[in-house]
Amino acid sequence: MRANQAAGSILHVPYTYFPDPSGGTEVYVRGLAQRLSQLGYANAIAAPAAASGTYEHAGLPVHRFATDLRRRLDLAYGVPDEIAAEGFRTIVAQVRPAIVHLHARTAAVSERLADIARAAGARVIFTYHTPTVSCARGTMMLFGETPCDGTIETKRCTACALAGLGMPKSLACAAAAVPSMLYAGAAPITGSSKAWSALHIPSLLASGGQRFLDFISKVDHVVAVSHWVRDVLRRNAVPVAKITLSRQGVDAPGQVPRPTVQRARAGPLKIAYFGRIDRAKGADLLARALKLIPKVLVQIDIFALRQTGGADKAYDWLAAQAPQDQRLTLRRAIAPDKVIGVMAEYDMIAVPSRLLETGPLVVLEAFAAGVPVIGANLGGIAELVRDGVNGILVAPDDVAAWAAAMLRLAEDRHAIEGLRACITPPRTMDAVGDEMAMLYARILSCKSP
Repeated sequence: MRANQAAGSILHVPYTYFPDPSGGTEVYVRGLAQRLSQLGYANAIAAPAAASGTYEHAGLPVHRFATDLRRRLDLAYGVPDEIAAEGFRTIVAQVRPAIVHLHARTAAVSERLADIARAAGARVIFTYHTPTVSCARGTMMLFGETPCDGTIETKRCTACALAGLGMPKSLACAAAAVPSMLYAGAAPITGSSKAWSALHIPSLLASGGQRFLDFISKVDHVVAVSHWVRDVLRRNAVPVAKITLSRQGVDAPGQVPRPTVQRARAGPLKIAYFGRIDRAKGADLLARALKLIPKVLVQIDIFALRQTGGADKAYDWLAAQAPQDQRLTLRRAIAPDKVIGVMAEYDMIAVPSRLLETGPLVVLEAFAAGVPVIGANLGGIAELVRDGVNGILVAPDDVAAWAAAMLRLAEDRHAIEGLRACITPPRTMDAVGDEMAMLYARILSCKSP
């Protein structure tokens, strides 16, 4: 091992990075790297981008590697991006890390990056941050209806993903049963037409599960940030010794703030949503629920994080609803270091996801602000929110249930104060960093396979 590797150089690789629009994973990566720097590790960030470049952000060196910008169907379904891999190879040669810590799995952050890191003598750790890592549908919801056990079964996963693309369930199941070789054989017949693309999608979906398993086999260790993620990994035959459960944390004081004055009970119930605007995140459920309780005093503010490069139909729909109901307001996203302070101004923080969240960070931020959560009874949300204790759990993707919960809270402000009183300080990124430092030391002390 090289001298600077022994000193503990860490290269973190998320899907994107600041100053680009970033979510919970990137906030986590920044907090982790900053804590590790305090512990004596040299940290750098490497993330995909439209073009390569190097800069500094919040005291951390950031390396961006270019990706294949062509609209290729295989890249959209996770086949490794070789242009991204070559750009990453250059960064590894420059940084010479002891550990490459992957925080995403996409075409640009693929198993090819693990190959390159290992060839350079680095150990590879992977943190499972979102269900898109292993779920072809991207939500870990079986046919969009019930939580999936996460076991990778080619036909079932392919059918579920095809249904998620709009194909009728019966047709999706039939398409998933067709051998992949038939899709490949269709290429000479259909040429480069849209018809061939449609035929090729099931084949790409079917091979995606095996690519995930190959990816996991190439990393030295996997970090699960919630219990359900750990269970999914186990069900897919990842050795228990290869998995560490380490929940997310927040950069926040260790004491939950308490309001210095009694909150007004005569005004509207103030609820805020923070995050991306897409169907999986469920912000539309809040607007739809308002229509069922037109006379209830409630104010919903949506702090919308708008990712670049994608369709904004979900945001446009919300933007069209706001003028129709003065109780609904769309606001700009808040800088990550300001979120907790803004949250403290609200009665409840809404997390209406339709997918299995792994953290989610927004719940921890709400608790750091001393604010109860009203969230979907799913995945990581249900692991953190205790119904009737520090928040309210609502049946997922159920507009009527959301409307009923908001009505109940609006009519009983005393209940909110009871929830607030039961909030305990959330886990911090210092604790996460300390755990990761111990994991790094253990991994580096082991002989390479």
